Amino acid sequence: MKKLFWILAAALSLAACSPQVYPLHLEVRQPSNSGFTLVGKTASIVYMDGANSVDSLFDRHAASAFARALEADYFGGEEVIGLSRIATPDSIGVDLMHTLVMETGGDVIFLLSSALGEPAVGNNVESRKESTDSAFVCSANVPINTVLYVYDSMGKDEVAKYKGNAVLKPTVYSSGMLTDDAMKSLVLRNLSPEAEEVGLRISRRFQSNWITENFSFYYFDDFSSEKWFAPLQDAADGLLGKAVRGWEPLVKEGSNIKRACACFNLAQAFYLLGDYGISSRWLDEADKLENLSQVPSLRKRLASHLEK
Repeated sequence: MKKLFWILAAALSLAACSPQVYPLHLEVRQPSNSGFTLVGKTASIVYMDGANSVDSLFDRHAASAFARALEADYFGGEEVIGLSRIATPDSIGVDLMHTLVMETGGDVIFLLSSALGEPAVGNNVESRKESTDSAFVCSANVPINTVLYVYDSMGKDEVAKYKGNAVLKPTVYSSGMLTDDAMKSLVLRNLSPEAEEVGLRISRRFQSNWITENFSFYYFDDFSSEKWFAPLQDAADGLLGKAVRGWEPLVKEGSNIKRACACFNLAQAFYLLGDYGISSRWLDEADKLENLSQVPSLRKRLASHLEK
């Protein structure tokens, strides 16, 4: 009986020292509908400051909304995309974009230009009682043409161009005593909500697409299990940066197989973050320490990105 006890204890001890595989279904970032991506890059949005101050004001609001949407997608909401303006250039090509890359520090340059048409103010005036200064509300139609130039200094040395047009339908308030020209001027000065919506519509072409895939991470169910489970939970919650910070100390702790598993988990986390170069290096470190069963599947995933 005593011999059997020690055999069982040894078996359980070996099992505890063996890595376990924990599957997670996670969203994986895919390129945007435009084909552009900001993963691993910096970006700047530049709008043109021409003779028409109304157009410039509109583009400033649109560019700001555009930047916030891209930051929410690629940078966790951190305000890292710079906004700037330039005088309307004589021509737009790679030379101008090279200059903007140098001046703004952005790897990707978005250059925005809009032209607002003359508002058509409707006659459907409704009485309002909130204020004698804005007793009337009426609708307007404002045509707009927008052009967006995009240059990725880390991609092909060419400028992509996107054009769009729409009719904005703002609502304006007044005393009801304004002339038609004064009313049109009032409309053009109060288009910030519409400008922000235009910026959001533009951003959708450049925001990431996402698909759900299955990934397997390693953990150990022993005295060190808490150190392994905490970053797993962070990864499951989409907090990959926090998960990385949890796994990093483990690459220096324990046996070779534990260190290899920590290296693999880091490689997979950086793959999900879109940093394929660092992911590949951590995978190489795992290979130096141990032959892990999950390595080939991650290498295959990496190869599809590193070959592009």
